[in-house]
Amino acid sequence: MKSQLLLAFLFLGFIQSSSYGQSYWQQKVDYTITVKLDDVTHTLSGFERFVYHNNSPQTLDFIYMHLWPNAYTSGKTALGKQLYESGDPILTFGKDSIRGGIDSLHFQVNGQDVSFTFDPKNPDIGKLTLNAPLKSGESITVTTPFHVQIPSGEVSRLGHIGQSYQITQWYPKPAVYNKNGWNQIPYLTQGEFYSEYGTFDVSITLPKNYVVGATGDLQTESEIAFMNEKASYTKENFSSLIRKKYPRNDFPASDSEWKTIRYTQKDVHDFAWFADKRYAVLKGEVELPHSKRKVTTWALFTSKNAALWERASEYIHDGTYYYSLWNGDYPYNQVTAVDGTISAGGGMEYPNVTVIGNASSPIELEVVIVHEVGHNWFYGILGSNERVHGWMDEGMNTMNEMRYMTTKYPKNTYLTDMILNGYFHFHQLSHYDSGDMMHRIIAGIGEDQPIETHSAKFTDINYAGIMYQKTGLVFTYLKEYLGDSLFDKAMQSYYNEWSFKHPQPEDMRATLERATGKDLSWLFTDLIQTTNHIDYKIAKVKSFAGKTTVTVKNVGQVNGPIEVTGFVKGQKMQTIWAENETKKSEVTFDSEMDAVQINASGKAPEIAQSNNYWHQKGIFGKIEPLKLQFLIDKNETQRSNLFWSPILGGNEYDKFMLGFALHNFSVPSPRFQFLIAPMYSFGGKRISGIAEINRTWLPKRNLKLSRIGISLRSFKNDTLGRNDGYYVAILPYWTAKIGNRIGGPISQTIRVQSMYRLDVSRPKQRELIGGYLQYDFDFSKEDHKVNLQVRTDYAANPVNSDNFSRSSVAATYKYRYIKNKRSRWIELRLFAGNYWNFDMYNSGNATDYGYALSGASGNQDAFLEDYFFGRSAQSGIWSQQRLENMGGFRSSIGNGKSGYFGTTTRWMTTANFYLETPIGPKIFGIYGDFGLFDQAFSTKPIQAYDLGLAMRLGTIFGIYFPVLQSDNITNAYSSSNYLERIRFTLKFNLTNKPLDWLKLLP
Repeated sequence: MKSQLLLAFLFLGFIQSSSYGQSYWQQKVDYTITVKLDDVTHTLSGFERFVYHNNSPQTLDFIYMHLWPNAYTSGKTALGKQLYESGDPILTFGKDSIRGGIDSLHFQVNGQDVSFTFDPKNPDIGKLTLNAPLKSGESITVTTPFHVQIPSGEVSRLGHIGQSYQITQWYPKPAVYNKNGWNQIPYLTQGEFYSEYGTFDVSITLPKNYVVGATGDLQTESEIAFMNEKASYTKENFSSLIRKKYPRNDFPASDSEWKTIRYTQKDVHDFAWFADKRYAVLKGEVELPHSKRKVTTWALFTSKNAALWERASEYIHDGTYYYSLWNGDYPYNQVTAVDGTISAGGGMEYPNVTVIGNASSPIELEVVIVHEVGHNWFYGILGSNERVHGWMDEGMNTMNEMRYMTTKYPKNTYLTDMILNGYFHFHQLSHYDSGDMMHRIIAGIGEDQPIETHSAKFTDINYAGIMYQKTGLVFTYLKEYLGDSLFDKAMQSYYNEWSFKHPQPEDMRATLERATGKDLSWLFTDLIQTTNHIDYKIAKVKSFAGKTTVTVKNVGQVNGPIEVTGFVKGQKMQTIWAENETKKSEVTFDSEMDAVQINASGKAPEIAQSNNYWHQKGIFGKIEPLKLQFLIDKNETQRSNLFWSPILGGNEYDKFMLGFALHNFSVPSPRFQFLIAPMYSFGGKRISGIAEINRTWLPKRNLKLSRIGISLRSFKNDTLGRNDGYYVAILPYWTAKIGNRIGGPISQTIRVQSMYRLDVSRPKQRELIGGYLQYDFDFSKEDHKVNLQVRTDYAANPVNSDNFSRSSVAATYKYRYIKNKRSRWIELRLFAGNYWNFDMYNSGNATDYGYALSGASGNQDAFLEDYFFGRSAQSGIWSQQRLENMGGFRSSIGNGKSGYFGTTTRWMTTANFYLETPIGPKIFGIYGDFGLFDQAFSTKPIQAYDLGLAMRLGTIFGIYFPVLQSDNITNAYSSSNYLERIRFTLKFNLTNKPLDWLKLLP
């Protein structure tokens, strides 16, 4: 019976493997290309022949073609639009000389002309309509001449700088056809490629003194001898290359003789080549770890970068060796890295050859070379769809890059060396920490996106921080969980099953689960497809009978494994992985432990790590030991971080203030934050200052971030008309980002703030309670920005029942009217506010609670939304500070010097205009305002207007000089002193508004 069951299982396994082999198919394209470089006109003239093999089960009537040089034709292409949206209008407004394209096409199939049409929206996509259907299992031969105008290397990957050429994505190629249909895609800078595997036979004709690095094996004997001679010369004269000084444009004259060099390669999906007459050459060799086969390494670099590239052969060798060791041997005969630091496309991978971008140090160059060489596995050999599933190449490659740095330099301080050389305690931060901190910073403010996001839909910061770094982190986490041996077995199974194929995410998951025997839903579903985060805490620790049992509670959103480590006197004794299939799990150590830590290796990508530690000493075992440091540091997991620094302050009433700050603000930010900043007021002879605590949550859905906090402020003031006054305010708040973490042009925030405020000027005092609810909607895309703010306020005097309530709407539209690199904006703002009731006549000056035409003064900042140097000032320069809210007029109106003209407790509507000047620095502008409002003494609405000049630095600081004002504004001033009419704004209250930080600058 047992033998029969065994035979049945074997039969089922055979059926399953056979069905797998039958269900997967992919097309094949075999290229023969001849091309000639004209380095005077910067053009390519070529002829292409490719055999297209239809291995699909379908009959094809047409073939989509990629003509990606046409992405460089104008700013209207997908590339031009993407560059423009990211702030680079080079294709939109650049000179014709920087653009490029492909033309002179004449497609034939099996020697017969065929119809070819361009995509109406994308000139870099075309459709080849076949004269006869291409049946499954058949092949056709397609030919065409082509001519490429090589664009400037300042634009993207294909290009030239002078006579240095980066020839990439340069020839007509069929789009991928797979089980999902055609994958025709326009060329983009953010978002890479997807092409069919096949063979290449490429012959390149160019002046004789060019040095070329390319995909494939060089077949031309004379060129092999030329490269070997270059390598020997470079090796013998390397020290002189380092010492020699080179002019900026040091291209030698092109040789009058020409050469044709031929490269061939199989099992690749692209062909790129790089040519420069200045290249020095280093040649090396690497013996592969499994097969012991030897592979030639080449490093091509300009002599001016010789010092930086001195160890480049070592970097290529080590990258090739370790990637082969962990994933599978490199299948080709050569691997090349070329210096591309002068090109916008620097730092990019192609089969067998990679171009390297700027590097500021040898270790940074090593990281870039290893990463780009590593793409021969993740992109080259494992040909996933980079555009749709970018993490499968960039992220997996980053994981191997992290492993490489940890293996070769286990005590590296890569990040520390980058951050102020370790000042402010940022010590012992490694290459791995750079990815970990980037991810935790982004996720900690709710701005992360799922790893499984289309490459073009990532925000700039998430393209690096999530697609690259977070993927690297989560697969390092998997490796730590499985152990090196099992992880390597799984990755080598993936390599063996999917080499020279197009794996999808589900294919990768199936292979890894089959190889490990593990259910990896927590990885492929939770960590890759969502922004769910990992968070575990120690719930209970119990030692008994020589053993220690630890209860681990999952307080996060992912049911993944977590390591639990026991310590005795600081020494690691035992590590057990808790599988965490339920919310709570237990692990038991073989001996008693005096300390326990979750995620001691730091390899689980937890955002919050403050609940990971338990120690036996004291009554608060779950509280980490206190560590007091100066200023700021990284967020340590085994310490309760406490930082201090001296602080200075000042305002009109406190005069000079001196004190200190205690806080736990660190990098990345902890979920629970606090700040205590008392200062001695030399003007008030008392303690002034601020304090705040807040707690942040990252909800699973509907909200990106939720933060609850309370702040305390107390400063000297003379609101009640005496010089001995001060105020104390308690400000609880809740703020949230609305929406899911999928990216896009829309962001929404909501803020609820309440207040208790006590103004004291003995024997007088005044209390005020209240709060506001504010909703902000922001839209930003290309040349358009929109903000809509809806707000309701309520305040009351609890002593005499005075109160008011009001609501307002403000809408701001910004349009970029100059779209080149000078980038100038025009802004239109509309405001409308109305009081539903107002009865504050027994609570001081009623105008303190009114809408202000010029924005709130210090007295009118009822909810203490920002800091003022003279909060109650009625004269002098500090009385002219205003907030950018309410009526938004840029004239200084409504303070004591203008008789409170322009302040209403009824209704107000205004229109504000601001234009960044088309000439001169961007800080200069022209403004105009118009308003209608109702005041108690008026029988009809009052009109007012002004016009003037401004200097503005984002939203941080602005100063406004009126040139023209309506008579009622001019007549309201108590004197003719022009300086009294100047208004300024200064915004620096960010202690409880961290969501506003990114909005400070334009």
